[in-house]
Amino acid sequence: MPKSKAGGARHEGAIDKSANRALVSDSPPLVLVTRSALGTLTDKVVREGKTALLASQLYALGDASVVADVYFVSGLKSTKDGPWLGEADKIAWLDEASGYECIIMRASGGGHLCGYVGVPPEHPLYGFEHEAIPPNLDIEVHGGLSYSALCQHGPSPAPGVATEARRICHVSTRRARHGAVEHATDYRVQRDDAWWFGFECNHVYDVVPDERSHANRFLAAETGAVYRDEAYVHQEVINLAAQLRAIESGEPKPQRQGPPLPPIGLDPRGGN
Repeated sequence: MPKSKAGGARHEGAIDKSANRALVSDSPPLVLVTRSALGTLTDKVVREGKTALLASQLYALGDASVVADVYFVSGLKSTKDGPWLGEADKIAWLDEASGYECIIMRASGGGHLCGYVGVPPEHPLYGFEHEAIPPNLDIEVHGGLSYSALCQHGPSPAPGVATEARRICHVSTRRARHGAVEHATDYRVQRDDAWWFGFECNHVYDVVPDERSHANRFLAAETGAVYRDEAYVHQEVINLAAQLRAIESGEPKPQRQGPPLPPIGLDPRGGN
């Protein structure tokens, strides 16, 4: 899986969702990229049905960038006007600071974003259900952890682009990559037995794109509900990865980066 880049100014040539856009293809799915980047992307685009993959692509996430496999799935996002319209539907990369695999994925129900970090078998929390993690570890992430599972395996012998776009896993060297983009990245996953922890951005203090009315949502006005975009979720994923790395290394909990978390107690579902 591709690697992450440090924060700071956007890197030259990264996909910029706010700049002038051009279509990679005149057939579905419609993938939006900057005109300046279009020429460098055409040999890295792989399509399967309504899904497109931009392999090993420098991708802007607010003030940071990651070199990632970026997936777009036609019809997955809400068609309502909003910041989600220019976003990807899955971003998969290697966080260099922690050494862990990371994923941002759009939920099929709701259209909100979720974040995931995969830990190896030697991690002390490997195999733990998220509800069973000792409270004294004090893992903090948006809404609290809501997911824990082994890598989702695709169909044998090799999952296609459409399957990869919707599974919480990394791409193994034991499986062929996607035809023309085989070995497109400089990082080669050696195994597919990671245990994934994740969170979701569909709480009472979050705007969920597919909901009929954001304004009428329970406590939305009181909690100042906002849409949690790719940049926000990326920072939460990095924070989660840093905490999990500190647990594995026996180090103190790292200082949180980014905006303060919403109060979990505001969510009537109990902070899941």
